Amino acid sequence: MKIRAVAASALALALAAGLTGCNMFSPQRTTMEYAASDGVNIDLGDVHARNVLLLTNDAGTEANLVFTAVNTTSENAQLNLDIEGTTVSLPLTYTAGQQLTDIGFGDQGQQLVQGDFTTGTTVEVTFQASYTDADGARQTVEETHAVPVLGDDDAASVHEEYQTLLPQQSTDAENAPVG
Repeated sequence: MKIRAVAASALALALAAGLTGCNMFSPQRTTMEYAASDGVNIDLGDVHARNVLLLTNDAGTEANLVFTAVNTTSENAQLNLDIEGTTVSLPLTYTAGQQLTDIGFGDQGQQLVQGDFTTGTTVEVTFQASYTDADGARQTVEETHAVPVLGDDDAASVHEEYQTLLPQQSTDAENAPVG
């Protein structure tokens, strides 16, 4: 009877050690930071860009730059982006209690850039933030990141939440005089 109890205890101990030891060799996934969206997150000191992506038209010649800028300073900041040789300058006005600025959507409207964009690829974008830090020193932080390009030649194939953010196309027929 004692042998069975000892064997059962040894088996239980071996199973417990084997099952809990799995984490010893594989990293914990909850400690890995990642952008839980389609775009990328960029940190430039006290200025941040969240869910940065480019939504292209069907020809791939124009894209709407879409993201939310976060100004955690207590003064105005400047964010410049270089996308395929085009510089986009975005002033981030400081307003107490309001750190977010929507780019490419909302009240700001679309932020269109010209280039050669292919859906499903990335484009190297240089981000440069200029701001005054908490100590009163002027800071300029610059980084280059790969930004995803989304879109499709069939707008119905684009995620529903992005369909209204695709570059607005006007045709010659829409601009022709009536009469």
